[in-house]
Amino acid sequence: MSHHSGAPAHQIAYTNPNGFPMAAGKTLHMDLGKGDLANRIVTVGAESRAAKIAANFDQDKEIKKFQSSRGFTTFTGYFDGVQVSVVAIGMGVSMMDFFVRESRAIVDGPMIMVRYGTCGGLSDAAVPGSVVVSSLGAGYIARNPDHFLQTDAEARYGKDPYFYFAPVPADAALSSALEESLREAMSKVEGAGTVLAGMNITADSFYSSQGRLDDRFHDDNEDLFQHVYRHYPHATSMEMETFTLLHTAHCSRIPIRAAAAAMVVANRRSNVVVHEDVVDKMEIAGGRSVLDTVAHVPL
Repeated sequence: MSHHSGAPAHQIAYTNPNGFPMAAGKTLHMDLGKGDLANRIVTVGAESRAAKIAANFDQDKEIKKFQSSRGFTTFTGYFDGVQVSVVAIGMGVSMMDFFVRESRAIVDGPMIMVRYGTCGGLSDAAVPGSVVVSSLGAGYIARNPDHFLQTDAEARYGKDPYFYFAPVPADAALSSALEESLREAMSKVEGAGTVLAGMNITADSFYSSQGRLDDRFHDDNEDLFQHVYRHYPHATSMEMETFTLLHTAHCSRIPIRAAAAAMVVANRRSNVVVHEDVVDKMEIAGGRSVLDTVAHVPL
């Protein structure tokens, strides 16, 4: 495997600061240029999960690894003779936005992007060890700073503390292919649950806008889940990336087919958490399944 590491903090000046900035032909955050990334991509959060998935690459062809100083790790190789990439992006909406836009900037033609991540379960069926495919799309919750900056209590409580945005759809055919492939894969994993088709809810924080209670901060989120289920009756999973993937892909002027699946590591209703060994098995089996889907569905 060949390794490529960018210069620390991109010490050279970048060009086009009011357009799409590049530094010596490389994107600013992923540190990739033309030819470094495939049209077909699996994106994950953790580098360790990316490495497990990339272990399925064809071993008789070159495998490239790119490490950026901004938290991105990219593996590019081949699976069943088809060029694919696996990209670890870390967490959150900003990292997903960097990923989609910078990938689009250096790849010509149509693309496929599929997220394979982790999430919390929001429905009784989304038990720890199950997998949720966001076939019904993703909604988005964002904290409203204006609510918390009012000095007058009456005025402050007149502004909702969180915004709830309309869901964005996922690619239907790609989601269906993911469901089928993951069901077959998970049926062979001891301790894994079912594969569900549902709606993801993406939040702009792991804490306040996901309803986690912390008396060290003023978050006004004690009734957040009541609002979640009112705005999104089909809410099944919650994390911090899927809406941005689907929304940004939808806004691309060059086609990007996008979908997402996530392993449920905890159910927010029951407080039950999955065992680590089950997650490891799901990463390996599910990761190969997602890679196979990304490699073989039409662009």
